[in-house]
Amino acid sequence: MVPGGALALVLAAALVHALWNVLFARGGRGIGVLAVTNAAGFVAWAPVALGRWSIEAAVWPYLLAGAAFQIYYLLVLNRAYARAPAHTVYPLARGLGPVLVLVVAVAVGARVPGWAVVAVGSISVGVWLTVTGSVDRRVLGAAFPVAVSLAGFPFVAAYGLRHADPATYLWLSTLPVTVGTLVAGRSELRAALRPMTVVTGVGMVAAGGLTMAALAMVEPSQVPAVAALRETGILFVVPLSWLLDRTFARRAAMGAVLVFVGVVLLAAG
Repeated sequence: MVPGGALALVLAAALVHALWNVLFARGGRGIGVLAVTNAAGFVAWAPVALGRWSIEAAVWPYLLAGAAFQIYYLLVLNRAYARAPAHTVYPLARGLGPVLVLVVAVAVGARVPGWAVVAVGSISVGVWLTVTGSVDRRVLGAAFPVAVSLAGFPFVAAYGLRHADPATYLWLSTLPVTVGTLVAGRSELRAALRPMTVVTGVGMVAAGGLTMAALAMVEPSQVPAVAALRETGILFVVPLSWLLDRTFARRAAMGAVLVFVGVVLLAAG
């Protein structure tokens, strides 16, 4: 059972994560936007990370792996949102994460209970509803890599957080992607510097910080439940998208709800 404090943190992370994704999807494209977003989050989180500074030498392999996931995630997320709106990409990518975890479990010989099969079925139908009718099916190819990073990062972080404070761990794991995008997008920084881009970056790091704090409160065996519970952001992103863009199809909303039901079943088990 996930502790109450971790549950509250991960639900707050889901809401903030959904909000910044909606803003990010509506923002501009390009490496300059990524650079400003990352830099805003990095600077905003610096006082928290430095104020709580605590790190051991054993954390570095996990930090390097986490940094690789950060870079990979932002690149494929930017590509996915260039192809389709947030209310279709978001449920698809977030919903596939728990499914990938389950597939890996089956591949290594784990016994899959009936409720897990029902959960995967609900997620699969929800994903199908999200993709069909309102967006080109090629979005599946763009969202799948996002799901891979979403499934892998929490497991790496859960072990790395044994050797560092959550705030410190998050800040250091975002350093490589922040520096890399700033260097690559230096010619586009002025054009990309807008209030929405800065707010998106702050929301990105805030959601990550809340998730890191939740992961630090649980055992590694509870990481799948935390990862699944964070997918409640699927429900948050639908009304947020509707408030900003009332043109998306009801099928997408229905799909998001089904994905959410499947995720809850995975977490409850």
